[in-house]
Amino acid sequence: MVPDEVAPGETHSAVNVEASNLEQESPSVASSGGDLVNDAFCTSASPFSYAELEDKLKQIPPGLTTVMPSAKMFEMVESLVSGLRGMANQYDLFTNLLRTTDYMKAFATRRKDTEDQLCLRLEEAEANLSTVREDNEALRADLAEAKSRKESSIARLHEAEDEIGRLRGDVRQLRTEASIEKKQKEDLQLRLTAQKEELEREFAAERRSLKRTIKSKVDDTFIFGYRCCMKKNGINRDVPLIPSGEEKKLHDKPAP
Repeated sequence: MVPDEVAPGETHSAVNVEASNLEQESPSVASSGGDLVNDAFCTSASPFSYAELEDKLKQIPPGLTTVMPSAKMFEMVESLVSGLRGMANQYDLFTNLLRTTDYMKAFATRRKDTEDQLCLRLEEAEANLSTVREDNEALRADLAEAKSRKESSIARLHEAEDEIGRLRGDVRQLRTEASIEKKQKEDLQLRLTAQKEELEREFAAERRSLKRTIKSKVDDTFIFGYRCCMKKNGINRDVPLIPSGEEKKLHDKPAP
């Protein structure tokens, strides 16, 4: 309880003490660095009304030089100090709210800038993805074309292998036929050689026989002519009379 009798100077000193305490409490609240507002602090603050403060101030009689302190006056002063303290708290609260709002605006701005950058990066990524998809489709088409060419090349290779196999078979057949033909030719050559030799032998024998026949016929013709000549000339002997010396010379003379 506040005593009823208090000097006016003491009243002012009490008000100054309360004001100094209020000023000391205000920086401590403001030094919170703009943290987010605590809802519990807002609800736990002492109730304050500007209308009630105005009513309390109106109850002080104006123009009085000497006012006797009373319990009612102390109550009014306490309510006034409480109101000022509430105003200071509200000021700090509003300051924190404004600071928080500024921080939220800055955060929203940065977030919007970040979202814009992310949107740009997303658009670039979508464009790159579209380009990559087009390249992928082109690569798939090239791969399909290369696969088709590979399959056609494999088919042509198989056809070439089959053709090579057929050609090898034809070559083997031709070689076999050539070998058979060569053997037949050799056999024919042998037969022709044998026939030639046989014909040559037959021709030689026929020639010798013909020569003997011709010689015999020539001799017969000569003898017939000679006899005809002897008969015509009246020669009875066909042996000439040769002297003994000449006959020996004729025997020693070599035949032409």
